[in-house]
Amino acid sequence: MKKTLTILPAVLLVAACAGGGTDKGAETDHAAMGHEGHDMGAATPAAPLTEAQAAYKAANDTMHEGMADIPADPDVAFMQGMLAHHRGAVAMSQVALKYAKDEQARDLARRVIAAQEAEIAEMDAWLRKRQGS
Repeated sequence: MKKTLTILPAVLLVAACAGGGTDKGAETDHAAMGHEGHDMGAATPAAPLTEAQAAYKAANDTMHEGMADIPADPDVAFMQGMLAHHRGAVAMSQVALKYAKDEQARDLARRVIAAQEAEIAEMDAWLRKRQGS
């Protein structure tokens, strides 16, 4: 029984994502979706963003821009993509420290900054060495 309860949420999530509806006009090629698919509210006018939302959006947009250029070298692609991702995590954590009220969220943001900045330094050093500078 416990195994069934553990698997059930995943099965329901897969079923929900699979669609299964009969509205052929609403079908989407999910395999072709990039991060653009995250904006599920594009059809309705959005309320103005709060200051915190705008800050998170800016951090997210910058992160995705940094991840868009994918070099042919898989090692460099990994390092550059993760570098942008980690910088995005630091930026989002800084936003959390500015706006978040919950102490657990704020504590996690501080820990994310410390961990990600150490890894950013490692990736920067690797890329400089790889590029011979």
